[in-house]
Amino acid sequence: MGGIAKKKVWAGVIIVPPLILLVVWGPSFTLSLMVIAATYLGLREFYDLTLPGLKKVERLVGISLGLILTVLLSFGNLKMVPLFLVLILLILSVLFMGTSQNHASTITHIGISFFGILYIGFLLSHISLIRNLSHGKEWSLFLLATVWAGDISALSGGSLFGRHKLYPKISPKKTYEGLIGGILGSIAVALAFGVLFLSEIEKGGIILLAIGIGIFGQLGDFSESMIKRSAQVKDSGDLIPGHGGMLDRLDSFLFSSPFLYYSLICLLKETP
Repeated sequence: MGGIAKKKVWAGVIIVPPLILLVVWGPSFTLSLMVIAATYLGLREFYDLTLPGLKKVERLVGISLGLILTVLLSFGNLKMVPLFLVLILLILSVLFMGTSQNHASTITHIGISFFGILYIGFLLSHISLIRNLSHGKEWSLFLLATVWAGDISALSGGSLFGRHKLYPKISPKKTYEGLIGGILGSIAVALAFGVLFLSEIEKGGIILLAIGIGIFGQLGDFSESMIKRSAQVKDSGDLIPGHGGMLDRLDSFLFSSPFLYYSLICLLKETP
């Protein structure tokens, strides 16, 4: 296993156990508070990467709208979300109408600002939505364990057996072998977790959920790599010295958490 892979594994070893303890022993809103904090840090990094020239007021409004959306999804009425999305577009349009000096870039700034709010604020909030379901604590831990296992297995599999590049244009080090290893690692840990804590769920369903989480986790990784490549940086930030920023730690959750949430709603008849 390469040096970077070892660093990422150790970062997971250091970060994940306290996170699990907070989810297990903390009150139900603890995970939502962590999601809100992660959204704030993630949006800061996102705007640093994509719109480094934003004025302070533009940056503040973008981050604030993302945080309000996260709070609304985590603690509010989900029926209000479509209305708030319309309000976000209206506020961003009026904001950049008044602050932009180069109108040729106005639509770009509005689009990227709105994308960041959805990409981080909306997608990441699905972790809180999972926690709010029945048996939400178990499913939240299932997500954490499966994503973490997939990341480590993908890194290990790619480092040890990687020969065939998956998408070098975006992520030169990603390989098909790493992808397969990540999915197999997700399945193994998901099955073990299912046997211990979700015994009422059929093993076939657990395997399908694990495969989906593994695939969508890798897609989240690729999407963040695309953003970093467009910004010509290696890491999204320096929140954790030697390990990158918050987005580097969250990327695998961005699409896998909505996948798990809607799968539980549609396939396993969970009630929102």
